[in-house]
Amino acid sequence: MTRYSGRENYRRAITFSSPAYLPVRLGVHFPWLIEKDERKERRIRELAGAFPDDFFEADPAMNLRPPERVGDSHRWTDEWGVDWAEEGRGMKPCSHPLASGYEALGSYRFPDPYAPGRFAQIDRVLENRGERYILGWVWFTLFERLWMLRGFENMLTDPWLYPDEFAALRDRVVEFNLALIDQWLDRGADGIFFSDDWGSQRGLLISPEDWRRYYKPCYARMFERVRQRGAHVWMHLCGNIIGILPDLIEIGLNVLNPIQPQAMDLERLSREFGGRLCFYGGVDVQGTMVRGTPAEVRAEVHRLVELFGRFDGGYIGGTSHTIMPETPLDNIIALYEAFAEYLP
Repeated sequence: MTRYSGRENYRRAITFSSPAYLPVRLGVHFPWLIEKDERKERRIRELAGAFPDDFFEADPAMNLRPPERVGDSHRWTDEWGVDWAEEGRGMKPCSHPLASGYEALGSYRFPDPYAPGRFAQIDRVLENRGERYILGWVWFTLFERLWMLRGFENMLTDPWLYPDEFAALRDRVVEFNLALIDQWLDRGADGIFFSDDWGSQRGLLISPEDWRRYYKPCYARMFERVRQRGAHVWMHLCGNIIGILPDLIEIGLNVLNPIQPQAMDLERLSREFGGRLCFYGGVDVQGTMVRGTPAEVRAEVHRLVELFGRFDGGYIGGTSHTIMPETPLDNIIALYEAFAEYLP
């Protein structure tokens, strides 16, 4: 078998150029799993340790107030002034600094993308990057950042009620993101990972026509900045986003995550977009991982590799989202064992 560096192997998978092995991204947060068994947890860690150290990803976001324990939760304030809480089942925003109206912009202070220390810890890691593929995050990219500032319902109506104010705020967020993108690319990032959850499990949150009018040009600007410097565009989009998937491919999307089988038809994705888009994820954390058997987990892994990895690449192994607390440890073991079959 031909051996490539992690960086080259990911590039080959993403560009359908015959990777030497299946790249895989898995993770388990043991503290929030309900089942506790030291022997099984040790087995999962052993399996995880067998996968190549071929990848590094990081988020350069900063906080105004660091996490602190308050009762049974952890609370903090991010650099955009949004308060967050983590109560053991995932983090959630608790405030929206511009919810009162656009007049609040008069006293609002935007974060500085070039703030001292933003990349300090990342730079220390990159000193020893070796041949790993480097993926830089620009998380909560646009729609999510906007609704976190204004509130979800406000952001759904702002383009019609306050079109000028909406556009100005949207474009200010894009400029912040472009500055982060440039800093990542200056550091030799191989790809940029964006995120915006545009889908429910039934369909898009807004019509495709409105998405194209108000948001597509912004993503096109950001994707072009990445692609013109030879890097890949990754994006995390939950739910059923098939209505805008051709648009995303048109403007430069390379890798789609997390591929939720309860929201989109995997056969259709492979048939219509396989060979044009690299898919990352897909093992069903809502169904198979929680209620299936280890044998069913293995079968699902094999099916995903067959569906998406048959284009001389085109697939990065992973789950359809975060592994849920109620997931049996035996199923997590089966997940790692099945993907380990594709190790170099």
